[in-house]
Amino acid sequence: MDSKARSTSLQTLLSYDDIEPLCTWQREDAQDVLVIHLPVVLSKCLSSLHVQEFKKEQLRVQISNAGLLKISGEKDADGKKRTRFLKEVKVTKHYDSNNIRAKFSQGCLRITLPKIVVSQPSMAEIPLAVVTPSLQNGRSDSINTNEKTYIPNIKKRVVHVLKSKTFTRVVVNVGFASVVAFSVYTAYKYWTLYVKTD
Repeated sequence: MDSKARSTSLQTLLSYDDIEPLCTWQREDAQDVLVIHLPVVLSKCLSSLHVQEFKKEQLRVQISNAGLLKISGEKDADGKKRTRFLKEVKVTKHYDSNNIRAKFSQGCLRITLPKIVVSQPSMAEIPLAVVTPSLQNGRSDSINTNEKTYIPNIKKRVVHVLKSKTFTRVVVNVGFASVVAFSVYTAYKYWTLYVKTD
């Protein structure tokens, strides 16, 4: 009971300054870097002014199973006041959440989020046995597995083409041209059937 009263009185004595640090993104092909610029806090202690910066031990970077990256920090500003911040970032499926790294230096916390690289197999990665005519015992239908030919994975290429923006634009333009052509044809037929010209 005494410890509860002490913690309640301690919480009432402490006050918090919530800050919103400047956050910038550095986008790259292989990774994105979130840079959090932590401010320098000036505190007045008795008759002098003290410069207080965040230290590495006062920062926390955590990622949950749901893919929420939580960055927080808390430090003493003076005897009764504390400075803190909280930043949450949703880590999408495009990032490798197992290899997220954080580095703190010169008042900046740099969180590196590596991207998952999905490589499409090249033509050289897909081996295929070739049927070559060779006369063995008078038969020409044997399979020669010593020679290999490489062909692209057609299904993946078709899916890639179907998902591309260019394909979508072509389909929309062809559809629009078809509607216009049908409308012109219908107007022409109507004009020739019902409108008599003398």
